[in-house]
Amino acid sequence: MLGLDEWFYNFSQFFSQHATPENLGKIPAPYTEMTVYGTFKCAELGSIIGGLVAHPIYRIYLKNKVTNETMTSNTYKIIRNKCRKLQGRFLLAGIALGPLATFAYVKATGMSTMDAKDFCYKVRCDNDCLVQDRSALVMGFVGWYWKRFQGAVDGMNIGLIYAAVHEHFLKVYTSPLLVNKVKEGDRYASVQEIENSTSRFKKFISKNENWKSLDS
Repeated sequence: MLGLDEWFYNFSQFFSQHATPENLGKIPAPYTEMTVYGTFKCAELGSIIGGLVAHPIYRIYLKNKVTNETMTSNTYKIIRNKCRKLQGRFLLAGIALGPLATFAYVKATGMSTMDAKDFCYKVRCDNDCLVQDRSALVMGFVGWYWKRFQGAVDGMNIGLIYAAVHEHFLKVYTSPLLVNKVKEGDRYASVQEIENSTSRFKKFISKNENWKSLDS
């Protein structure tokens, strides 16, 4: 799946048998994974700007343009629909900008493959970031089902608000039911450590096979 199998296992937490420290650090397509992350962040930023900044400003602007002569029974409904369309366009712009912004970031920083893997590994281990992205995705889908991209903005913003509450209150004062299956103490320190460990294991197996062939 485009080299994103291990990313999906960690992001969804659906497949407990695949939730291992080794899979957590297995990153076969780091640049693709970075693009997914960048698209998430740009979409969330577009949702916030569109739904919480541009929408209310544009609504105030349109309401101030209304006069007694232009007022109709549908005026405020038309204004609301225009504002919703605007916030939906911000979300679409964020989604479109995500891959371009990621590509520009990689080129500007001269990021190597190992640097990209380390970046992705840190993202995978960032519980608060994962809650944010999961909440935005789930609630965004609910909003999209309700009113397509216009509703997706409202849903994503609700999800982001929940993520903020989770980070500053729920995880501090309560015991969240949904937690990552790979605990912090079980994780490797870096991708390099995982790859070195895997390499040593493969060498060990290879040597054993050679010994078996010599014995035979």
